[in-house]
Amino acid sequence: MSEWLGYPDLRKEDIETGYIKDRSYAENFVSVRNGRVIVVMDSGSYKEFLAAVRRRFGDIAHHHVNEAALRALKEWTERNT
Repeated sequence: MSEWLGYPDLRKEDIETGYIKDRSYAENFVSVRNGRVIVVMDSGSYKEFLAAVRRRFGDIAHHHVNEAALRALKEWTERNT
């Protein structure tokens, strides 16, 4: 397993070990290797962001916060590339 555990762009298809590939372990291994960005925000900006997420999605569930952040990052990247 060690040959692919550090693989930065791991896909489920890259996993050859049968007992891992056939279970939900494979999806977890792939997900763990996704890129992450930590954003430190002041209290006011953080509250504004969460309020905007709540207005758009109806709540501030983690998947909605993540989707909003990903959309903002994608828009910023498109404008700056």
